[in-house]
Amino acid sequence: MPVRAPERPAPTSLESVLASFQPDLEAVTQRLFEVLGDPVARSVTYLISAGGKRLRPALVLLAGRSGPSPNQAALIDAATAVELIHTATLVHDDIIDRAALRRRQTTFHHRWGTERAVLMGDYLYATAFTLLTRAQRPEVVQVMADVCQQLARGELREVEARFRLDLTEGEYLSIIGDKTASLIEGSCRAGALLGGHAPAAVDAWGRFGANFGLAFQIIDDCLDLVGDVQELGKAIHTDLDKGAVSLPIIYLARLLTPSARRRLFGPLQRRDQAPAALRRIARIAAARGAVQRARRRAVAFGQDAQQAVAAMLDGIAGAVDALTHYAVTRRS
Repeated sequence: MPVRAPERPAPTSLESVLASFQPDLEAVTQRLFEVLGDPVARSVTYLISAGGKRLRPALVLLAGRSGPSPNQAALIDAATAVELIHTATLVHDDIIDRAALRRRQTTFHHRWGTERAVLMGDYLYATAFTLLTRAQRPEVVQVMADVCQQLARGELREVEARFRLDLTEGEYLSIIGDKTASLIEGSCRAGALLGGHAPAAVDAWGRFGANFGLAFQIIDDCLDLVGDVQELGKAIHTDLDKGAVSLPIIYLARLLTPSARRRLFGPLQRRDQAPAALRRIARIAAARGAVQRARRRAVAFGQDAQQAVAAMLDGIAGAVDALTHYAVTRRS
């Protein structure tokens, strides 16, 4: 079923979507605790215990299960490695964003200090690649090495683009393609490789992940403007606060006259990000339809994701449809 963008979308519960993956995801969680058993790493396990979506590991498993000869042990290790890389990016991102809350918990750098947070992120990356080598599949290691380069490039490009109200939609999509969609695409490619898929199918899963990741990040950017703090488990307006220009803001800037744009975004351009000014921008972005337009763009990417794997959905069509629906209707 193609995903749609109703004016007030009914969210899909991720727990219900991932119900069939729970035994394997529990194995991933157990593996996470095993590989983080060294005393130096125990301080980060509270973030693992806090949950998180486990969406990326689930995509590794989904792509792997769909293949003709899935390597179960290697899939669990790859899914664990993906979650370690994702956690590393969160630890580092929270430093950049000066965030105080993550998964309804105090962020790592607030609890343990910036110095330890930087080093812990590095440790998580290294641990992930130690796991990935166990499968003795160099192409999987290469996929994830490329992902880590893209992640860093995306973050650097986002920093360089701060406070740029002339940022184009194409530039924005390229940035989030690196900083978010690359890991989701890599998760799907790694799973497909370990599932025994032929190269064409691996590429199809890669296209699914890339489009899914774009949809996911666009919704994330919408939630930063209009989301509920309690549902999200983290603060909102953090993107605006650091000057990151998201798709709804790009659409809003296009709608306004030059004088109205200067009045609304003047505080941002003066680096005066008072909470009231941020709330006003978010409120106007919602009222002028910029947030809803961005949601529709996310739905289009979700449809492209579904189409990429449409020929390979025997037995997994329901999971793909439900995951894509979740990505574009979620509220946390």
